[in-house]
Amino acid sequence: MKADLHCHSYYSDGAHSPEYLLDRAISRGITHLALTDHDCVEGGLVLRNSVKPAGLTLIDGVEISALWGTVEVHIVGLCIDPLNPALNEVLTTQQQRRYSRVSEISKAMEKADILGLEHYIKKLPCCAPGRRHISEFLIKSGKYNKVKTAFRQISRGGRFYVPPQWCSLKQAVEAIKIAGGLAILAHPHRYPISKSKMASLLTAFSDVKGDGMEVSYSNLDRHIRDTLGEQCAEAGLWASQGSDFHDQDAHWMDLGRIDGLPESCKKNAIWLHPGWH
Repeated sequence: MKADLHCHSYYSDGAHSPEYLLDRAISRGITHLALTDHDCVEGGLVLRNSVKPAGLTLIDGVEISALWGTVEVHIVGLCIDPLNPALNEVLTTQQQRRYSRVSEISKAMEKADILGLEHYIKKLPCCAPGRRHISEFLIKSGKYNKVKTAFRQISRGGRFYVPPQWCSLKQAVEAIKIAGGLAILAHPHRYPISKSKMASLLTAFSDVKGDGMEVSYSNLDRHIRDTLGEQCAEAGLWASQGSDFHDQDAHWMDLGRIDGLPESCKKNAIWLHPGWH
């Protein structure tokens, strides 16, 4: 089994179509693929209506942005019903928050004589605009010539930063669960928190009935992966994996380019969960 349970299309902040992801997954020998766009399921619905190639199982997914206190965390939902009304109500609210944030950032940019952000966003195929789209706009506007520099302008402490207004950790997990899905804490070591805070996050996640956490993902040192595997087991969570693929040009995060789960997680792999389907 070669599973990639975390990737993105251009319906959120990926660079490619759902169909492209499907073809790339086949070429990479992936057997189980979950398209987990940020705060939307439109890309997954496209794949639902596509021809299902032999040897590849598609998993309905999503990734919901949430706040744990003041910390932004991402919760992947696997095996969801993408048509569930309660889930879609949460996702619609999340998308509205995204467009409101774009509007506020646009106002800040206009004061710096950078015009046209909202018009640019409206022409994109995405349903959930984010900082990647805004940084790309800044590059295309000619004001910045490096992605990292542009991205820094809209990050915390940046010139055009507007804090996000996401749903709570509990709301994200509940939305996924009510849609019949499994709630997974995405890429845990990327959050800017201490080891003790991470332990508290895993406890809080378990308390709201979260199911699992990503243990293996792209660009991850094996020592960190093994440590995450131990933390996963200690927290009583199921282990998941995914590349977090966005763009073919970011070859270090290609579909399926992950080590897989460590030996310590073979018995608590997410696909062994009773709710996996």
